[in-house]
Amino acid sequence: MTSGTRIVLAALCAWLAVSPIPAVAEIRPDTGRDLIQPSVYVSMQKWMLDKRFDGWMFTGQGTFNDVESEFLGLRGKTKHRWFIFYGALATLHKPYLFYHKDDEQVFEGVAFYPLEYRSYQEMKEVLKSHVFSVARYIALNYSPLLEVSEISQVDLGTVELLQDIGLRLRSAGSMLSFYHTRWTVEEVESHKYAATRLDSVLPIAVERLRDRLSRNRKITDYDLARYIGKSLGKLDLELVEPVVVAVGEHTLKENYVPDKKNRTRIAPDDVIYLEVTARRKGNREAMHARLGWTLVVSETIAPGLQRSWDRITAAADTALALVARRIRSSKPLTGREVDEAARPLLSRDPHVLPRALGYNLNRTGRHFGVRFDNYLYLDNREVMPGLGFTLEPGIYSQRYALRLCANMFIEGDREVTLSAPLQRQPIAVLGDPALVGEAFVPPLD
Repeated sequence: MTSGTRIVLAALCAWLAVSPIPAVAEIRPDTGRDLIQPSVYVSMQKWMLDKRFDGWMFTGQGTFNDVESEFLGLRGKTKHRWFIFYGALATLHKPYLFYHKDDEQVFEGVAFYPLEYRSYQEMKEVLKSHVFSVARYIALNYSPLLEVSEISQVDLGTVELLQDIGLRLRSAGSMLSFYHTRWTVEEVESHKYAATRLDSVLPIAVERLRDRLSRNRKITDYDLARYIGKSLGKLDLELVEPVVVAVGEHTLKENYVPDKKNRTRIAPDDVIYLEVTARRKGNREAMHARLGWTLVVSETIAPGLQRSWDRITAAADTALALVARRIRSSKPLTGREVDEAARPLLSRDPHVLPRALGYNLNRTGRHFGVRFDNYLYLDNREVMPGLGFTLEPGIYSQRYALRLCANMFIEGDREVTLSAPLQRQPIAVLGDPALVGEAFVPPLD
């Protein structure tokens, strides 16, 4: 071998040493799709800096969980532990991906700053050199003391590892709630469209019940649910969830759907809870509305029942007033505080309402969004403009539940609005039809 050949070979080896041959599934930050839109990432960075977070970390192994698949859009499963880090520094335009070589195919086509590791020690060193160098306080999808169990998705070992490299951890609950469930302008408009028309379902249902019962004709919960479902088409609406028609003791169940094989006949003095969730017909991207009402098969409402209902509306009014006051004054408000303020007005016994006072309303379901809850959860996530909620105070007894479901939205200008009027009296199905509308008239001050 000549000296010239040796020089060429040496140069080639040196080039290969610093320029490894790209893998088939090479990950590059300047190509591929973004897990989170750049404009949203910029907004997240401002939010993190305002809250004094240095970044937001996602991590997992195996099949991607609900947060990773719904919020980030990741699909498939990994063999090894991975970390995705969204830094708060404005100079960062893509997230970091810490991953094992074996999992490169899983993340192919996504834009990251890729950082590969081969061993446990390398994983730890890479995390420390690239995260700890720019961050101290990071948001993580976990809940202190398991106060909000649905977002607590990081195991203790991962928490210990991150703390060992010097990071201080905070819950990402409020950030996940806001960026995963806030409404777009189109969703606001489509929700209002649905709520306005859905409010017309109640008189349709009452008229159907009155017509059948006044003529001593049989009608069941299943019959009424089907009738309502078929009526939605004329209102330019379609069902998102099955119609809830709960009679008597079935009103104690949160999402009772009538059974075709085990129908319940509706009879005099029955308490009925009716709930319908629908959106604009033919538009799967539209935001739905969910409204619920309590009816009684009688000509009048008993005084005792009305007194119970007055406590329900007092709880709803208190919740609405608190949200409006705090939001307009730009003072922080948590979901837990809303429940704490309203629940005592229902009863001294907190178990009289065995669920949350209200839930986050969004197109993907109730997951990951702050809710008005100091009962099942201790929800310390922040209530913010751009979010929608159901408001569902109720009083549960041994025989039945008195319930309502209203929808509220916090506008970008900090106005808090109800999508449809609040029911202030139970509906007497066999009473004067003209009085149905009066059940939604607020009392005079």
